[in-house]
Amino acid sequence: MKKHNRGYTLIEVIIVMSIFILLTGLTTISLLNAKHKSSLSASVDTFIADLKQQQLKAMLGDTEGRISSGNYGIFFAGGTYTLFHDDYSSTDSANFDLSLGDNIEFSNITFPGSQIIFFQGSGEIGNYTEGSNTIIIKDILDNNQKTLTINEYGVVTQVN
Repeated sequence: MKKHNRGYTLIEVIIVMSIFILLTGLTTISLLNAKHKSSLSASVDTFIADLKQQQLKAMLGDTEGRISSGNYGIFFAGGTYTLFHDDYSSTDSANFDLSLGDNIEFSNITFPGSQIIFFQGSGEIGNYTEGSNTIIIKDILDNNQKTLTINEYGVVTQVN
């Protein structure tokens, strides 16, 4: 009578486990890279929405409960930006500070004074200078970056 041994050898089990571990590692690395890219894109999208909101407030003459309306703007500093009314003052309690996100920061702002001010009524940028109209938002972990170009009317004309 013949006896048939069924099962796997130790070598076969080790090979299968190695392949499984390798595939898991590659998938994890790929997913982490995708998270960084989506985080940068989400930060840029949120920033553009806040930029448009400040412009809209200036155009509509929003008072935010104040006696009179005025200009609205955004001040840039490192990985944060501040939404403000009239002129920027770091001590104004009405300012609204926002963060770009983890490991995301402004790396180059060419607007004068690191701020954009939208004029009341027209919504045009008050401190606009041709050639000084870009903002670079950068992921400091993988050095991916997006460059935003904004025209004198406050329209984001290009995102690279």
